[in-house]
Amino acid sequence: MKGWRSFLVRRVLARLRVGEDILRHLSTFQRLGESLEATPPGEMVPVGMRTVLRAVRTRGAVQIRPGWVWPYWLERQIDPASPAFIPRGHLPFMTNLTNRNWTMVGAADSEWEGIVDPRGLFTAWFDGWSLDWWVGTPDGWRFPSREDSVSQGLVDDMPVVRTVMPVGSGRVEQFVYCPQTSDTAVVAVRNRTGEAVDVALAVRPYNPEGLAVIESLALSDSTVLLDGRPALFLPGTPERTVVSTFRQSDSAEGVASGLDERPPTNLIRDRSGMIQAAFVYSLAPGEEVRCAVPLPHERRHEGRRRLPKHLKTQIPADSPAEVAAGWKRSLSEGMQVSVPDDRLQSAVDANRAYMKLFFDGDSITPGPYTYHRFWFRDAAYQLAAMARWGFAEEAASVLRSFGHRQQRDGFFYSQWREWDSNGAALWTIAEYYRLTGDRDIIVLLRPFIIKGSRWIVEMCDEPNDDPAVRGLFPPGVSAEHLGPFDYYYWDDFWGWKGLVDAAFLLRELGEHEHAEFAEAGARRLGGSISSSLKLAAERLGEAAIPAGPTRGFDAAMVGSLAACYPLNLLDASDPRISRTADLIRERFCIGDAFFQQISHTGLGTYLTLQLAFVELESNDPRAWQRLRWLLDSATPTFTWPEAIHPLLGGGCMGDGHHGWAAADFLSFVRNMLVRESAGQELAILSVLPEEWKGRDIKVDNAPTQFGTLSYSLSWHEGRAVLEWEKSSEAVALTAPSLSGSWRTHEMAGSMNFDTAKAGVRA
Repeated sequence: MKGWRSFLVRRVLARLRVGEDILRHLSTFQRLGESLEATPPGEMVPVGMRTVLRAVRTRGAVQIRPGWVWPYWLERQIDPASPAFIPRGHLPFMTNLTNRNWTMVGAADSEWEGIVDPRGLFTAWFDGWSLDWWVGTPDGWRFPSREDSVSQGLVDDMPVVRTVMPVGSGRVEQFVYCPQTSDTAVVAVRNRTGEAVDVALAVRPYNPEGLAVIESLALSDSTVLLDGRPALFLPGTPERTVVSTFRQSDSAEGVASGLDERPPTNLIRDRSGMIQAAFVYSLAPGEEVRCAVPLPHERRHEGRRRLPKHLKTQIPADSPAEVAAGWKRSLSEGMQVSVPDDRLQSAVDANRAYMKLFFDGDSITPGPYTYHRFWFRDAAYQLAAMARWGFAEEAASVLRSFGHRQQRDGFFYSQWREWDSNGAALWTIAEYYRLTGDRDIIVLLRPFIIKGSRWIVEMCDEPNDDPAVRGLFPPGVSAEHLGPFDYYYWDDFWGWKGLVDAAFLLRELGEHEHAEFAEAGARRLGGSISSSLKLAAERLGEAAIPAGPTRGFDAAMVGSLAACYPLNLLDASDPRISRTADLIRERFCIGDAFFQQISHTGLGTYLTLQLAFVELESNDPRAWQRLRWLLDSATPTFTWPEAIHPLLGGGCMGDGHHGWAAADFLSFVRNMLVRESAGQELAILSVLPEEWKGRDIKVDNAPTQFGTLSYSLSWHEGRAVLEWEKSSEAVALTAPSLSGSWRTHEMAGSMNFDTAKAGVRA
């Protein structure tokens, strides 16, 4: 009961904070200037109000102050010479549609994350201000958001972001990272040139999605307070300070002109909500300036009349290398792999760390920023990936919260009429149990499994005269990439699998009566789906599965592939699945990537892998080509947005660091190296790329549904040598890319394969 009350309190507080943010955008919108031509459209206020108002304020501010230093994405969207230029026309909105790419930083054991854009702009608070870094040289001031020569990467493939700007014959480096066991982010700038430079730590009223609101600024000792909250810890008194409001010039102009102001000792206010400030420090060659930003988003206190005194400046002393090394140690357990592709290896290492950042104690979110909330659908893919890579403890922590997320009627609530939630929740519990054998979790969740399965049965038993939808879920919102409110097979497949898995779990618990009820419901729902698919095939003249009983063959049919993977309800060789994959390849792919024409309107990252997973089930080498596309499309920090602009290659939809994409990437790599297949088998190397032949591969401590597996592939005297060790005698090993006929139950051993037959061209 205590947990349920806590959950309700969190929900109410979250809604109140959203309302507060919306009011701030509304109250500051009209203060940007009298020349604004647009007002918020009334019909859009109830839906996505914060997003809409942010976009309206951004458009208004940019047309009034086009010469300001703006973030990387906005500099390009307003530049007519840039391929990312977007004409504004009469639309009153401006938001990031071309470069939705960022990288999260945080501590593994913290629920707080910040994000770093491709030019080092750091945003600690959702919808909040950002910290930029500018460099003053004898030739003038350099602004990373306007530079094309800036590069970015990770330190040792861990969540320590390094952004580099060439200056003269050297470079200036910026690092953003969070020491472990800390809720404070460090931003450090180093002078790696042969001469002194100035560095400005710049408080900016925007972020990678649009304008933010900063209505007041003050300095208490070395702590910058924004709207009354400690926001930035400075390394002592700056040599120059420039503060400006929207009615004044951009603080960047003051910095460039040599303006020097006294640090503010009183509250400075801006009714337009667009205060900026720059704190300038001089760095000799080899020197570094370091500041810190608290990640927890405290309540605003801009109304208080007295500033807090003697706030302690908290700047962790940990270096980037030390933090990266700490991350390496924290990832030393679980599944370990060594693959003969440096970029793929780096992406695997980085995303194993990122999965720990998406994990927030009793929750897991599909993004650090835009999507920083819980959905059962995304959690299903993410928690399965964590369990497959050996992060069972973290996955279990989230599973324990499932009961608190279930409503009284049994609905595992993500959002209104999102009918896949119960199936996703039940499948996730079962998949975790299959991979770990952790009986305590299913004992704990027993009542919620029973209620969740009964809810599916009741929802699908509602009377309906239309034979095409009879016995299926009612219309709902489903996954947003499938389209508008409608009937969706995606929901039905997840519900069917949810009942199958609920019956499995209840049998394991000895709850045979409840298991029989779930099994009967699964048979009815499975039969209803089969009848509906038959009618759809007759209507469309094709065995392929559309997105729903009333739909034609559109891009949303990619969702129907879930029946094959991850749900294993239909085999990859089933004509309904194989023809669905064929039509998707023929109609909805651009090169090796799936193009989502609905909602996302971009190259789908995890959606491309949805097709690749089905191909992998058939040992189809095209699966590797799709992984290769995804890897080539990753940012330099090995992140992916939800969808990618087909021409520009930047993010165009969703969170710029997407958790579902990261999870599917890890699951795909794992499944390519080892995956469960039909008939109590583990398939090693379902696909072996041609470029991997002759190069060693190693997998250690891989969790599977049949215990753990370790193996290595090496090459000696023209032959491939596979050595393995597994923990279960019951499971057979196969190696499809090495031999179509080899199969063994031996617990450990070694096998030589003819290299002339090993491998596939991909």
